Amino acid sequence: MKRFCAFVLAVAAATSLAAHAGQRPQPLPDQKSQVAKSLMPCPGGLERFLPGDYYFCSAARNFWSGHEGLAREGLKEAARWASKPAQYALGVMYFNGDHAERNRPLGLAWLALAAERHDPSYEPTFISAYGQVTPDELAQANAYWKELKQTYADDVAAPRAERRFDREYQQIAWATNFGGSIFIDGVTVPYGYGGSDDMPLQSGFSLGRILQTQKAMYFYGYDSHVFVGDAELVPISQVASAARTK
Repeated sequence: MKRFCAFVLAVAAATSLAAHAGQRPQPLPDQKSQVAKSLMPCPGGLERFLPGDYYFCSAARNFWSGHEGLAREGLKEAARWASKPAQYALGVMYFNGDHAERNRPLGLAWLALAAERHDPSYEPTFISAYGQVTPDELAQANAYWKELKQTYADDVAAPRAERRFDREYQQIAWATNFGGSIFIDGVTVPYGYGGSDDMPLQSGFSLGRILQTQKAMYFYGYDSHVFVGDAELVPISQVASAARTK
């Protein structure tokens, strides 16, 4: 699961440090060759369980390979599955006009979604960006945010992702509970890998623990979001105020 970590860590480090320094959210770092070397092929089997991680990984590979349009589409698909790193990356791209057409209101809206769980890697950048927009940009950001929430906010996207994980996990429940073996493309070692037909598949128990750990990490902070109101959508200004006083 570390295959896509270099991308998000590079983005998070640059922007969170900039936010603490009172600067604007910084462009994505120019470390294309170094990061590209650290990225491995995205495990196809991961799409079954955590499609947000899979599409984020795919977006990272496209980004560092120079396919920026495909990268943005991959990030949007990951964001639809409640991927906060994807929402954050989209926010930075649009706010700064970095590898995307500059649109500060749209960038702020994506950053607000990324900060929904109060992750310290993302929330300071949202607050920093919020403090820099004009009243007109803020009004437009609110409009974007209300539209994006219908698909990408945790109230909608996280249950979708959780149902997907639980459904797929249930299909391997017997092996995880009773010691069977499992092969998942790109996640486990296939039978006979390395030329030995005696090499076993990964045990269901160990794979189950790995998947449950990944699920816990993926949804970490989900229950702590403060975006309230069903019929009434709260404006970004209230979210920023709540984040500052948290």
